[in-house]
Amino acid sequence: MPEQPDRNRGLSAAELMQKRAAEGAARKEALQVVERWNAERSPLWSPTIRCAVVAGTPWLDVYCPGCRTSRAIDIRTFDLHPLASVGSLVLGFRCSWCPGSAPMPVLTGLHAAPPAARCSKIMPMEFL
Repeated sequence: MPEQPDRNRGLSAAELMQKRAAEGAARKEALQVVERWNAERSPLWSPTIRCAVVAGTPWLDVYCPGCRTSRAIDIRTFDLHPLASVGSLVLGFRCSWCPGSAPMPVLTGLHAAPPAARCSKIMPMEFL
């Protein structure tokens, strides 16, 4: 009778090292994608939510051109598919201080931590 693998056995030291190396490589690659998007702020593409979280940059800066305020929003709090584009989030944002015909907010970058002093005027709408 062939031996059954022990399902309760933990990872060996070599397996743990391989796993950590792979996670480090994934984080480095994701960080390069986020840094490129932050530099370009291209409307044609943006990283996924998973990419931003893996890169360690879950704070999205959103700017309202109507009242000229900005806010950092933690994208980990949204109940969206991790492969959704960060750029698609702008469709769910509105500024609570601007009138109903306020201009569309602008995404200005992803960061590892929120800025210390930010005005909290741009609020996420509920996603249907």
